[in-house]
Amino acid sequence: MLKQFFIICSGADTAILEKCSLGEQNKYAGIGATVFFTAIMAFLAGSYALYTVFDNLFSAIFFGLIWGLLIFNLDRYIVSTIKKTGNVIDELLQASPRILLAVIIAIVISKPLELKIFEKEINQVLLKQKNDLTLANKNQIAEQFTPTINNLKNDISALQQQINTKEAEVNALYDIYISEAEGTAGTKLLGKGPVYSEKREKHDAALAELQQLKLENKEKIASIESQIGEL
Repeated sequence: MLKQFFIICSGADTAILEKCSLGEQNKYAGIGATVFFTAIMAFLAGSYALYTVFDNLFSAIFFGLIWGLLIFNLDRYIVSTIKKTGNVIDELLQASPRILLAVIIAIVISKPLELKIFEKEINQVLLKQKNDLTLANKNQIAEQFTPTINNLKNDISALQQQINTKEAEVNALYDIYISEAEGTAGTKLLGKGPVYSEKREKHDAALAELQQLKLENKEKIASIESQIGEL
């Protein structure tokens, strides 16, 4: 039964082969088996190749089956039409379509296997390229926004410097009115006289301004930091 199936696959005339010797029948059965298993390999390779593209098992099997049947019929036709003429060049010309088909099948079969065998190495290279591309994009984005970020950071520094300057002024006024009260500077009169009160009022006013400045600049700094975070 299997032998008869392979003979049919070879494209030979079964009625004539029944009258031929067993050796001749086995020869054509071998040819048919080669055609059949070539189609099977084409089906498997085509299905795998299409599965890697579509990532859908049913679609891959369907189109792989079509590819396998196409190879089967084409190979069967080529084999069945090759005739012995005694002329080597003529026979090579007859066999050239099958040689070409064999090359095509070899490529179709080998490429998916090659991809599968070296899948880990390929994935590593792709991952490295992806990481390099991601890093390059990050650097490009960073370079693009660096001037803006630097300007915003400078604005924050300027706002903080305003606070520091005002704090230094308040501290200086504090030292002045304390020294006035202790009699170590100013009028050098010990006690809290009119001059002390005047200097104390200046300090208190400056302190109120400092507190207001801190509040305003804190809001501005928070807003700028938010802008930096969005970049």
